[in-house]
Amino acid sequence: MKIIYKYLLRDFFKFLALCLGVLIFIYIIINLFDNLGKFLAKNVQFIDIMLHYVYLIPAYIVLLLPVASIMAIFFIFGIMTKNKELIALKTCGLNVNNLFNIIIATGFAIALFTFIFQETVVVRAQTQWYEHKQTKIDKRPVKSQNVRRNLFYHGEDNWVYYTRKFDAERRRMDVLTLWKISPENTIIARIDAVAAEYDSAWILYNATVRHFDSLGNETIEAHDRISMPELKETPQDFLKRMKQLEEMNVLEILAFVRRQGRAGQDITAEAVELNYRFSYPLITIIVLLITLPLSVVLKRGGIAIGLGISIVIAFLYWGAIQSCRAYGVAGIMSPFLAAWLPNTVFGAIGIVLILKVPR
Repeated sequence: MKIIYKYLLRDFFKFLALCLGVLIFIYIIINLFDNLGKFLAKNVQFIDIMLHYVYLIPAYIVLLLPVASIMAIFFIFGIMTKNKELIALKTCGLNVNNLFNIIIATGFAIALFTFIFQETVVVRAQTQWYEHKQTKIDKRPVKSQNVRRNLFYHGEDNWVYYTRKFDAERRRMDVLTLWKISPENTIIARIDAVAAEYDSAWILYNATVRHFDSLGNETIEAHDRISMPELKETPQDFLKRMKQLEEMNVLEILAFVRRQGRAGQDITAEAVELNYRFSYPLITIIVLLITLPLSVVLKRGGIAIGLGISIVIAFLYWGAIQSCRAYGVAGIMSPFLAAWLPNTVFGAIGIVLILKVPR
């Protein structure tokens, strides 16, 4: 690799880390002052406030990485333009395209890192943040994990549970209803039982079993006691807290979407989030396509103007992303279009700009 390329990458990552650190610090300070009254009103300990933001840092890294990339580009090429280094390099026969290619290739690496980091570190940190917020920040009492009332649960093999009371310690359900959902999203069986107990398999007592064929005909069977080994769930499965979308990786979201879709539930928000998880990492590449041409044509006050432009680009892009996501969740746009339209529009702008930049 040529020395100039090593020099370029070294400065890019140096300014990227610096800008990312400053942005995260500013973001935390603004959020802290915005929530300080709430923290004080609830007598939150200093260490708990610190942990609150430590758990949020991975999410802030993913959120602010594109903005930090824009700022780093303006710093690098602003300094090179100010010191007339670009002119010197062009005089020596260096094609600016080569510099652009190095940065864009780095953008692809950052996009891959963003996706992997989001699906591993961020989702785990979000779970820790959520639990910490519930207990240490909001001061909510820890609910008993042994007893749950009016429990709905979508299990394996398309079995849907509803029980009026679930007691994990006794391994018992009172007033249980089960529905078996077909791949075509229709109910093919329903079981109503007065009670159920778990002993290596679920045993139902005073159960009424209804089967429905494709013509809508119903057959009814009554059982004083019936074993249901086809129910794969154990009592421990019903104790698991339902994760928020931010706590799920793409595989968990995909499985959730499939389960809820088969159960006839609205999965619009989840489908938008699933598409967004794949579209968001590409934002860094797109903002680099937009920023690189602008960074080499700015003359006087290049760095200051560049920072201003970076803020404008970030606000416009983020506004488009959030607007499309809102339209997607509302069902006005398809989940795919809601997640990918901003990237398509801004990506086209970036390609046009980079093709027209003076070489």
